[in-house]
Amino acid sequence: MRRSLPKKGLSKDEILEKLKEYSKEDLDPSSGKLFTIAFESGIEEIRDVAFEAMKMFAFKNMLDFTEFPSMIKMEKDLVDVAVDLMHGDEKVTGTFTFGGTESVFLAVKAARDKFLLKKGFTIPEIVMPITAHPCYDKAAEYMGLKVKRVKVNEKYEACPEAINEALTENTAIIVGSAPNWPFGTVDPIEELAEIALDKKIWLHVDACVGGFVLPFMKKLGEKIPDFDFKIEGVCSISLDPHKYAYTPIGASILLFREKFYKIYSQFANLKWPGYPIVNPAVLSSRSEATLAAAWAVMNFLGEEGYLNLAKKILNARNKILKSLKEMDYKLMGEPSVILAFTGNLNLFKLCDEMAKRGWIFLPQRGIEGIAPSVHLTITPLHEMFVDPMLEDLKLVTEKIKDLPPSESEKVLEVFGMIMNLLAPGELDLSTIGKILEDIEKMAEIYGSKLLETFGLEKGFPKEMAMIYQFLNAFPPEIAELLVNYIVVEIFHRGF
Repeated sequence: MRRSLPKKGLSKDEILEKLKEYSKEDLDPSSGKLFTIAFESGIEEIRDVAFEAMKMFAFKNMLDFTEFPSMIKMEKDLVDVAVDLMHGDEKVTGTFTFGGTESVFLAVKAARDKFLLKKGFTIPEIVMPITAHPCYDKAAEYMGLKVKRVKVNEKYEACPEAINEALTENTAIIVGSAPNWPFGTVDPIEELAEIALDKKIWLHVDACVGGFVLPFMKKLGEKIPDFDFKIEGVCSISLDPHKYAYTPIGASILLFREKFYKIYSQFANLKWPGYPIVNPAVLSSRSEATLAAAWAVMNFLGEEGYLNLAKKILNARNKILKSLKEMDYKLMGEPSVILAFTGNLNLFKLCDEMAKRGWIFLPQRGIEGIAPSVHLTITPLHEMFVDPMLEDLKLVTEKIKDLPPSESEKVLEVFGMIMNLLAPGELDLSTIGKILEDIEKMAEIYGSKLLETFGLEKGFPKEMAMIYQFLNAFPPEIAELLVNYIVVEIFHRGF
């Protein structure tokens, strides 16, 4: 049933009560039980200073910096901090964005435009390891580039030889991560930079996760390889305050080695009769709220605060690593602030059982040549909760080991083998288009039944293992179509 505006506006109390009702099933990011996308410091004062700053600037629009020059001052301060952390010189400049994906979009646009202005019309290519974030595929899909994903080495780091072999005259940008999201390993940026310099190709370093924490871990004695502007050949770096700088969601920074590089990333238009448009970021209208909050939090913590928080991460991470080895789990490479592990048991069920005890892990479906795994994002808050979490993990591990595969799992395994035989390798556009047409027709008939089968017709089920296994049975292109359909239905229905 469609909703319409209330005839008479609700009172403040009514509104807040309704919002509480809507959020009653939300997980609590400050609980210390989420090892996922919740970057929590455990310092309550951070919330206070962030919220006060947000209230001061929430209704100021970054679209027109001539009206609100405060945004230029705050952005300059944050960019300067990021440049200092990334060992940039006076030539390095940057842009504040609302997230890592937006920063990546701008980096890809800059590399693409620079490439096309030199090479002329062609389809530019992004070459990157299979562990690089899908936001590069997203940027390529929006901006008309081709993506080449290549193998990683046995440490789950980018393989420079494989990157080099994949390069062509159409390669516009190479990507490395510090660290990558699936496994938390840092790519060999120095080796990638040598290739980029030799071939005169743009190298972007995705430090969205590590940019505001790896430098502090390095100061504490951790062996972190160089990944920043100390390395000649690095053209741009993205790093997110809303991750390990612990600012409210909606804060990222993109740095360019040369000021002129930023021109390639911007959008300007004076072809209409209205005001001159110059957009440094993808979005036009943007609230100053998250910029102000990021400025407030980073100045509140300072270097000493970030060093102390990095110590807490290391304490929690090292306890987890020790315990995982004792439980005979296999680590996926050399972890940083993120770690991943695999083992000879149903990891999807493991995550479900841990969720029943309140601990939220991220199951990873794996791909050909890389086994399914469990991803843990470690934050300072986890230092207080790591011991009870590990106790529960030991109990759940023993429980899952004794569970035989269900008949449904066996059927899914066979089904997956058949599907991959029918659709080996990447599917071309015409094949995907035909499949999409078929799915559209079938969805009208069987869509509701599909949601019901997975328990999604009334919201998200408490157990997700069967859904992960189902999606794991399909080739990626088909699985993507299915999850797209499911997400459309979820948001359409509203649950």
